[in-house]
Amino acid sequence: MVKPWCIISRNNKKKALTILVASILCAGIPITASASHPSITPQTIHSLTVLSDSEKIRIGDRIANVEDEINRLLPLLTLAEKVSLIHAAGKFHIPAIERLGIHEMWMSDGPHGVRYEIDRNSWAPAGWTNDYSTYLPPLTAVAASWDENMASLHGNVLGAEARHRNKDLILGPGVNLARLPLYGRNFEYMGEDPFLAARLVVPAVKAIQANDVGATVKHFALNTQELNRTGVNANPDERTLREVYLPAFEAAVKQANVHAIMGAYNEFRGTNANQSKHLVKTILKGEWGYQGVLLTDWNVDINTYDAAMNGLDIEMGTDVASFDEYFMAKPLLAMINDGKIPVSVLDDKVARILRVQLSIGMMDKQRLSGERNTDSHRQDARTIATNGVVLLKNDNQILPLQASKVHNLLVLGPNADKRHGFGGGSSEVKALYEMTPLDGLKAKLGDKVNITLMRPAGSQFMPIPNDYLTTRHWTGTPSWQINYYQDAAMSQLASESWIADPQFDAKGQNQSVEIKANIKPMATGNHSFNIKADGQVALFINDKPLITPSKAQSNKIMSTSMSLVAGENYAVSLRYYGDKQATLGWETPNSLYNSESEYLAAAKKADAVIYFGGLSHADDRESIDRPNMVLPGQQDEVISKLLSANPNTIVMMIGGSAVEMPWANKAKALLWGWYGGMEAGNAYADILFGDANPSGKMPITLPKKLTDTAPIALNDYNAETSLYSEGVFIGYRWFEQQHIAPEFPFGHGLSYSQFNYADMRISSASMSGDTPLTVSVNITNTSHVDGAEVVQLYLRDVDSSVPRPIKELKGFNKVWLKAGETQTAQFILTQRDLSFWDVKSNNWLAESGEFEIMLGASVADIKLSTKFNYLTSSRNPD
Repeated sequence: MVKPWCIISRNNKKKALTILVASILCAGIPITASASHPSITPQTIHSLTVLSDSEKIRIGDRIANVEDEINRLLPLLTLAEKVSLIHAAGKFHIPAIERLGIHEMWMSDGPHGVRYEIDRNSWAPAGWTNDYSTYLPPLTAVAASWDENMASLHGNVLGAEARHRNKDLILGPGVNLARLPLYGRNFEYMGEDPFLAARLVVPAVKAIQANDVGATVKHFALNTQELNRTGVNANPDERTLREVYLPAFEAAVKQANVHAIMGAYNEFRGTNANQSKHLVKTILKGEWGYQGVLLTDWNVDINTYDAAMNGLDIEMGTDVASFDEYFMAKPLLAMINDGKIPVSVLDDKVARILRVQLSIGMMDKQRLSGERNTDSHRQDARTIATNGVVLLKNDNQILPLQASKVHNLLVLGPNADKRHGFGGGSSEVKALYEMTPLDGLKAKLGDKVNITLMRPAGSQFMPIPNDYLTTRHWTGTPSWQINYYQDAAMSQLASESWIADPQFDAKGQNQSVEIKANIKPMATGNHSFNIKADGQVALFINDKPLITPSKAQSNKIMSTSMSLVAGENYAVSLRYYGDKQATLGWETPNSLYNSESEYLAAAKKADAVIYFGGLSHADDRESIDRPNMVLPGQQDEVISKLLSANPNTIVMMIGGSAVEMPWANKAKALLWGWYGGMEAGNAYADILFGDANPSGKMPITLPKKLTDTAPIALNDYNAETSLYSEGVFIGYRWFEQQHIAPEFPFGHGLSYSQFNYADMRISSASMSGDTPLTVSVNITNTSHVDGAEVVQLYLRDVDSSVPRPIKELKGFNKVWLKAGETQTAQFILTQRDLSFWDVKSNNWLAESGEFEIMLGASVADIKLSTKFNYLTSSRNPD
């Protein structure tokens, strides 16, 4: 079985020291090191610098003395000082108690790079010029690698850079599951399967914390939509909660000793998740024995008594006038003084905070200093991005391209030259640079190949592109503000929100809206503003009417023009009243788009055509879910026409969530690249031209259409209550249960190599009690190209007393093979792997009977299978 490596650079004593910390704290993970390499294999792991005896003693002493130091400090703190420690004293820190040597504890977003510095007491940027960080591929790319090495690499870079920025907690990784393709934060997380997320979060947390930084696993629990994320009530049954939505958190606690967990915004069974007695007291701190801290996300809906009594430790970001007004500040102190809350409750919270601070060396003069923006970190970002690319189709072996045969390369699509780091919400990163796909191709091919970039225009009426916008949603994304009014005169504001484009669909109900943003023209001259609508419209520029309230008809385009100056900001406002649709577009002196005749003619002549499509953080972003699964910007039309003009067009999707791809059957070469971080372009170019062999597998199911997904099919996606009606049948489990064929299944991913599965073996034909079962299979690379295969183990309970999935992922092993090489992949099945959550006994239960083991290249591509019998025992799995 592949082990969770702690990956560090060679001959670096500081990093060697961090690995010793990890090995002590995390119960002996293998101590290994790696030079940077696009595809890390066991052969690239190097030996570790030997530590001196004094270094070993120092680290050991810190850990051994934590509880004694807590017991020394706690009685010295006054009641007011204790209360001060459990709530924010700024936007991202809790206060110091200088007289006792307790320092301010600083936190930072985010899950794939240390966020730029925020002002101490506001959300404004601090204006630093030295707060650049390595922009890592998001965790979806890590999940797509199916490789614990990549999770360790990711965590090590994140931890080292957070430490170098003097942060104590990094607010990641995230492990909420991709239940709904529309969910705005899917790109931050580790896919749809609880086993996959649980396996990958452990090495990520260990690697972060090996850098003397606390990891913060989030969001606990059931944050699976952004629609009314602060108010929606998550109400799954207990079995679904335990089997699907908690295992990754449980693994982070029990296997990785995570120092911090962030609660979710949503409610759980009628109260905020941060103050849920069942989630926090019973499960997290009771059954799991969690010793770290639970902190809120920023501005959650809690109350003083329930939060204090039910286990919340740190309150961050509440929207009140002063920090003394936080629920866990003066109101808590008053309740303690009135005898309503015991001092012991407060002491437990303070002890947990001190435990984290002492464990990460906040009071240790020899604490690690970290490093940032190093060459090795940039190479690590490239390595992770490369390993996360999924080759979905490669008919006729179109890929890899051969540079010697490509003289004229046509590159198209909205993501060909788009940068994604500075957007998406709390995960935004101020990167030193970001290699776009176009940048990567230019760096790869130099001046030997003529590269032409085109941006195809769709045939339908197009809204003003967000390239011109200077208005930003707080997530960093160019956006239009939309105001909803109660009346046609727009005198009574009802609500406010944000949309990616200046277009609105009233969906048959009379609505009154204003869509507004600031735009900056790229050329001086006459600009024609065009409105396509059915209803009453008006247009204002800098508060001056260009079109007074007028009745528009859907079969006519209403136009007006104005001379604008390049580089100047103009406030644009479209007002609409009606029950149909309205879109604002424009024609500029020099359009960003190429006409259909231009791009199709170029596609026919080019030696190779690559279309970089997909999503951006106008679509994938915190606080807002996508409205549908359709590719924005008329991409479906453009891709279909390109494939007709040049059937060998290569399509690469970039994005963190599933999209509908009605043209997929026509595409011969199709890849998925996620958001690839600062080295994305280089990683993509390596894959496309064969300098790296794709080895990623889909960590999510790609449906053919949105209505195939469980929450939509069961009408269980709304702003009020989510019942999780599909139960344990999340993602691929739902598709198999309902016999729905997806566009591409969970676990799917091709390679430039071919692999053969043979000689499947199990250690015994029967298994009893908690004695594990070993499963082995021989994997051979039958091609002439070195590569890696992710062997996946799925399990089926043949005759269960409760409904169980047809297949459940219970193991995976990424095997690196040279051409012609054979290796044995091995898996260990435990009693817990066989178990379901039994609501009668309120415990895990493995029933006696027959189980089927299936080994394959995806959930839909099973190569070998066998069965064994299980005999139960009185002991329940932990």
